[in-house]
Order: sequence, then structure tokens, then C-alpha cells
Amino acid sequence: MTFDLNCYGEGIKSLADLVGDFDLRSPMDVHAWYRIEWQAIAELLGFSQELEATLAPLRVISDRVSATNQAGLDAFARWLRRQRPGLSDSHARTQEAVLAQLLTAGEARSELWRVSADPTTLAAGACYDDGGQLRRAFYPDTAPGYFGDGWSGPPPRAESTCGWTTPLVLHLGTFPWVYSSRLDGPPIGARWTSANASPALTGMRAMARQLDPAGNLRQDARQVAAIYEHFTAHTAPLVARLPVYQSGRAVPGQLYRRAGFLYVHQGSLHLEGLSGPRGRITAPAYNYVLRRFACFFALRRAALRALIALPSDVQRIAESSTDPCLRRHVEEVARAG
Repeated sequence: MTFDLNCYGEGIKSLADLVGDFDLRSPMDVHAWYRIEWQAIAELLGFSQELEATLAPLRVISDRVSATNQAGLDAFARWLRRQRPGLSDSHARTQEAVLAQLLTAGEARSELWRVSADPTTLAAGACYDDGGQLRRAFYPDTAPGYFGDGWSGPPPRAESTCGWTTPLVLHLGTFPWVYSSRLDGPPIGARWTSANASPALTGMRAMARQLDPAGNLRQDARQVAAIYEHFTAHTAPLVARLPVYQSGRAVPGQLYRRAGFLYVHQGSLHLEGLSGPRGRITAPAYNYVLRRFACFFALRRAALRALIALPSDVQRIAESSTDPCLRRHVEEVARAG
């Protein structure tokens, strides 16, 4: 039975089509789609070499979804170990503890794409010790940005020891670009590592949950669709100013639109970006974020098409979902027998 993605909003089907359709019941389809998507992630973040090494042994694996996702995470972990730590141990350990709490709470609400909480209720009050001075463990991302119009309240219920006056908000579905108002540079989340802790890996695992059928179906897609609509409302006018790429007529170093994404002809994508009222968004950030949205809905479509062939525990996630589009499809499948 076909699932209409436009139940989540006009244009969602076209969004999913950016990364292609595939059949979760086909090992060849799964192998090809997941490999391409992890290669796209690795290319933008810089761990392509590590990914090829972890993907190589997977040719005879039966559960290709879990195996490919784990290979991607293992490759990212290998790459992280070779990077210069971006945080102190105190900072990183606080982030790890806070992320664990946010993920538990977000999963209970079926909202892991964007998580938010009163920071004073979290581990160490979401503060860390920086040489005797307490500082916020995360950036207070509450100003209007590309993922929303800002989150000003409610204010923390208790006094913060490190200056929190707003909720803590993280967009883990687009990790390592986790802040709505900070898409103007390298992915901040990729720097979340210290000599003895790696909250960056926790963040990447959270993102990868959306690439797993169970994790995808557990997420209320209405939240994802609403954030995407905000993102595209503020980026579409900027992208529309760019010329469409035409082979044989492209100018070296010019930024183009190509197949829905940004492309630089004979140049570096990392040097380019878009500037608008919500600030600058780098070309890599734009492509990565757009692809995360597209992958989410492409997998949602594939999972629902193959629902009766998925494990019973995954089917139960869909059956108990509060997502009305998902519930409606499950009921239609049940009536069809």
C-alpha cells in the first residue's frame, strides 16, 4: 500500500525524492541507498577514508541497515580520535551526561529531531567547571534562525549557576549542525570531543537513529516537517537567486543549483554559502541539513511501504505512534488485511 508523504505537507514527497526511493525489502536497494547516504555524510564531514575501511567487510552481512549505520558510526569515531580535542574533559563529560538525559526524554515524547529542556533540571545544571568558573555547556540557541523563530521560554525554574536564562535547545536530527542560528561555519558538534570523552559520537548516534526504521518511525514526523518548512521558507529565496548548473556552460568557482543541492563547479563547496536575513548558511551546512530532511522522509516512505515485512517490534512502534499520518496508514493497512 502506497503512503502519501504529502500528508505531512505539500512538497514533502519532492523533498524525499531528492535522495531517491528504495525498497527496504530489497537487500540490493538497502545496500546501495545506505552506502550512498553515508558516503554523502562522510564526504561533507571529512571521514570518507575511514568510512571506506569500515564499509569494506559488509558485503555478506544480512542486516545491512544496522550494519551500514554502525559502519558509519565506527568510521566517524575513528576520525574523531584523530582530531584535536575541541573541549576540556569537564566540558565534554557534562555534555555527554546532558545529551543522555535529553535523548531519554526526547524518545519518550517521540521528539528526538529537536530536543529542548530546562537546563537547570539537567546534569550539573548544564554547566561545566572551567578553571574554577562555571560556564554553560552548550550555546543558548534561542534567537530566530533557520530552524525556527526562536525559543525564549519558559525560563529556567531554578536559578542557573552559569547564567542560563532560556531553554537548552539542540537539533540532533541535523547533527553536527545543531544550532538554528549557527549554520555559518564548520559543524560545531564535530568539535565536541576531549581527551577522555566524546559527546560528538553521542550526537552522531542520535542523528543515525533517524536512519534506522525503528528510530524513524518512533519520531513524530510532524516536528520534522515543521522544522523543514521553516528551513525552506528562509533558504528558498536565497537559493532561487543562484543559476542552475548546465554542463558545458558552467563557470569555474561559481555556485550553482544542481539536482536540488548546491554545487560549485571546479571549486570548493566549503568556501561558499548563502546570506540572508537569518544570517549566513554555508553551502556544506545547507546541503547536509537538506539531505537529513530528505533522508528522513525517504526512509519514512520506505518503512511504511514495507511495514508488514518489518519485525513485529518495529510494527508496534508504528501502531502506537501519536503521529496521525502514521496511525492512519497503519489503520488502512489493517483494514486491507
